[in-house]
Amino acid sequence: MELYEKLTDFDREIWAEELEEFVPAKVFDAHTHLWNQNCCKTPTKYKDHDFAVLDSWSKEVFPNRELDYQLIIMPDLGLDFDKQNEFMAGEIAKTRNHVGCTIITPDVTPKRLADAIEKYHFTGLKPYRIMAKDPANCRITDYFGEDLIEVADEYKLSITMHMSRFDGIADPDNLADFQYFTKKYKNVRWILAHCARAFNPFTLEKNIFVLRDMPNIYYDSSAVCDARSIYLLFKHEDISRIMFGTDNIVAGGVHAKYITWGKGWQYFRGMDVPHCRPDATLVCYENLRATKQAADMAGVTTADIEKFFYGNAAEFFKFSK
Repeated sequence: MELYEKLTDFDREIWAEELEEFVPAKVFDAHTHLWNQNCCKTPTKYKDHDFAVLDSWSKEVFPNRELDYQLIIMPDLGLDFDKQNEFMAGEIAKTRNHVGCTIITPDVTPKRLADAIEKYHFTGLKPYRIMAKDPANCRITDYFGEDLIEVADEYKLSITMHMSRFDGIADPDNLADFQYFTKKYKNVRWILAHCARAFNPFTLEKNIFVLRDMPNIYYDSSAVCDARSIYLLFKHEDISRIMFGTDNIVAGGVHAKYITWGKGWQYFRGMDVPHCRPDATLVCYENLRATKQAADMAGVTTADIEKFFYGNAAEFFKFSK
């Protein structure tokens, strides 16, 4: 598997024609991933990429922009908790504002997590559904125990959450869990990744009106390519709770688009057709195109777009604007 796909002339055409004037001068990417095989107990499909690789590639993708990031290692079942923490702490220290997460692995106890937070000063946690016995249709506490949420509450951490279950946030159990967590753990701030995993907007159609009334719920926009999902957030949420993200490099750096049908979604690389140009651009560019369309439909102001790309993250993570 390639680490990422190199920018093409078509990518540069999309940037110049559609995105150059839309993307502000300062960009905080709230959802990025690194990898180091030495942090994993078993071989994986990923190639090593540290902060220097991410930053260099991102500067190609976002030319002439001031960039910063929230760093997260790629989730993998074979991750060694201690080794990933040591690696990630070193990489996070290289960023401008030192924002990054530790992945929650199945062997992590509250004591081990608290010790890691004390030692490395991570700003957030990243649980992931592949750590559960049923990754596709599990409850949050199947891969992220409440005793660990208590640690997050004690240290006032953020939690970047890619939820499970076929219907995402439209699933009654997921919605009930967030109602419970946000009421009980008032110091935890939840970043619902991928527009609350609304790759398909049906999951947000009704539930945005429930989420918006919950305290400490935030979102990143990473990898979502359906403009309606982003529109629902822009139209019905508090804009200050929405942050830009890419899911780069491995997911956002593919020439493809996440498409939707029925109640499903998957990335699609395009196909050869006789009636139009068949070129695909990067997932992260398709996400930006959808964001631009959603902003236009929702009547989002230029000032709010600047907050979405940078200001909201500065407020959330408490760094200088």
